Amino acid sequence: MSPTPRRLGFSFLYFGPRIDERHAPWFERVAIHGYDGAELPVAEASPRELTTLRRLLEANGLAASAVGFATADADPIAESPAVRRRAVDHLAALAEKAAALGAHVLAGPIHSAYGRFTDAPPTADERARCAEVLREAGARAAHVGIRLAVEPLNRFECFFLNTAAQCDALVREVGHSHVVGTLDTHHAHLEEDDLVGAIHASRATLGHVQLSENHRGTPGTGQVDFPRVLAALDSIDYRGWLVIEAFSRQDPAFGNALRIWRDLDRGPESVLAAGAALLGRAGRTRAAQLAPGRTTEGPGSSPASM
Repeated sequence: MSPTPRRLGFSFLYFGPRIDERHAPWFERVAIHGYDGAELPVAEASPRELTTLRRLLEANGLAASAVGFATADADPIAESPAVRRRAVDHLAALAEKAAALGAHVLAGPIHSAYGRFTDAPPTADERARCAEVLREAGARAAHVGIRLAVEPLNRFECFFLNTAAQCDALVREVGHSHVVGTLDTHHAHLEEDDLVGAIHASRATLGHVQLSENHRGTPGTGQVDFPRVLAALDSIDYRGWLVIEAFSRQDPAFGNALRIWRDLDRGPESVLAAGAALLGRAGRTRAAQLAPGRTTEGPGSSPASM
């Protein structure tokens, strides 16, 4: 089987949870490094910021995917019907923001409130409530052309959905064409017995992939076997986004929230280059590094300049 054409994205969560005009130079750098698109956080984005982001995407020939999350006051697994109703409205609003960017997928931990624990394993009732919320939210997302991509998280960030098998089962229970699963290799590295086996087992529901190191730093410098992951995705004819996701302390408060306590890379240019190289785009990357007037760290004087 010949490899499936891949769409390579870069997650702007690297810079923080809110992206605006200050980050404009990095859209150009993402394009120069050979990426096809940018994955943009939309939870806090204003209508004006969404318009700006769409303009920056279009100016640099980039497509988009979006990322969002569930919150405690709009938790899909809550016992309260009013809270679950807010969860449907919240996810529908995130989908509308994603559509405003021109995206077709909204990925993230949209199954339960991030960082909330009950000190007990998930229950059948919680899963049923979540499936109901995602089914209704998926129907509303479909009206604006967005697929909701549900992302399992590791056990230290989430109790409700940790593995590819759990995600596959949940998506099947939802049973809506606009609700699919996400695989994040950082979380999978912690939770899966066999990452390749997990990819094959969830082939029918997998709709989005984030490529992230075990330490969440520069891809290719940790323990995740990316060539093996990519070969497995080729073997199931996966056709969705492949998004390079690394985190940093570019936004200190966001870094604190994600427990990023040290520098994990040599700056955004190094992460962009490494991500492009994973998918065999090193030739374009070398040209980008040698572009006239560019420093090795791109726009700005240091890795922490943004």
